[in-house]
Amino acid sequence: MNPLSFLLDEWQQRHLLTDEQRGQLETHERNRPVSLYILLRSLLYAGILLFTSGVGVLIYNNIDTVGHTALIALLAVLTAGSFFYVYRTSVPFSRGLIENEAKFSDFTLLIACTLFLMLEGYVQWRYNVFGTRYGLATVLPAVLFLFCAYRFDHRGVLSMGLTAFASWVGITVAPMEVLSNNDFNDMKLIVTGVLLGVLYIGVGVASERMDFKKHFSFTYLLLGGNVFFIGSLAGLFREEGWAFEFALPIAAGCWLFVNYARRSQSFLFLLMAVVYGYIAFTYLLFEVMNEALWAFFGMFYVAASTGGVIWFFLNFKKLLKVRDEERPPLR
Repeated sequence: MNPLSFLLDEWQQRHLLTDEQRGQLETHERNRPVSLYILLRSLLYAGILLFTSGVGVLIYNNIDTVGHTALIALLAVLTAGSFFYVYRTSVPFSRGLIENEAKFSDFTLLIACTLFLMLEGYVQWRYNVFGTRYGLATVLPAVLFLFCAYRFDHRGVLSMGLTAFASWVGITVAPMEVLSNNDFNDMKLIVTGVLLGVLYIGVGVASERMDFKKHFSFTYLLLGGNVFFIGSLAGLFREEGWAFEFALPIAAGCWLFVNYARRSQSFLFLLMAVVYGYIAFTYLLFEVMNEALWAFFGMFYVAASTGGVIWFFLNFKKLLKVRDEERPPLR
């Protein structure tokens, strides 16, 4: 028995539903349209992943037989052809959301950007064109992807551009820590991450205020918020006495995201503020407590925290000022 039939049987047993009403509900359930949008987009994204992976496997398996120059030329032709198709099927630039009737243009742009990364990596590996100038190798795709994101109005490519820009900033500020030592505890790198998060958050807020690609603000705030909070928590956890210097920025960030979440009714940003704020508060609380207080107070704090989590999920609509009859936000 499917869940709907079980539910309708229970309602009929409680005399909440007549036979006629049950028949109408079952007919509606059988005949209602089903959206294939998410399924088709997922299949297309999976196709992009399989296509680019197949190109990589093709290159790997035929390096010795075809030759590096021919493979690089093939990659260059595919990349240029993809960008040309996107340009030919694009609509004029707009400050707002662009609705393009060429549905495959978005996916072709993702393919073109992915192929460009493969081409750049292949050329660097074979001919070492960038040498040790790793910053140049990362800033080129960042500039290209950000330009394409704004010109063709693509949030996926925007995420790629922001990620590449963050990589360039990290390599430029602390190349040895990022590339060789993997020392992400370096204070210079932590401060850079915090400032980069502030920059992304500022651009996201400015996009909404200036009504310039305001739908990009979600991507900026999501990436920038995570970079900012993770960088601030990394500084908070350092043993050199920087804990309280990072507590104030975390508190300010939580306040900003809570207010933005209430204004935009975004559960995701509210959750970010609560989770990161809880981590920072818990760490600072136990930093100032000795072992005796921790042994006595820790159990009560864990119990209170569990109750707070339950209360949060039961009352997040009130925090967002959402009425009971409204559906909860999806983002």
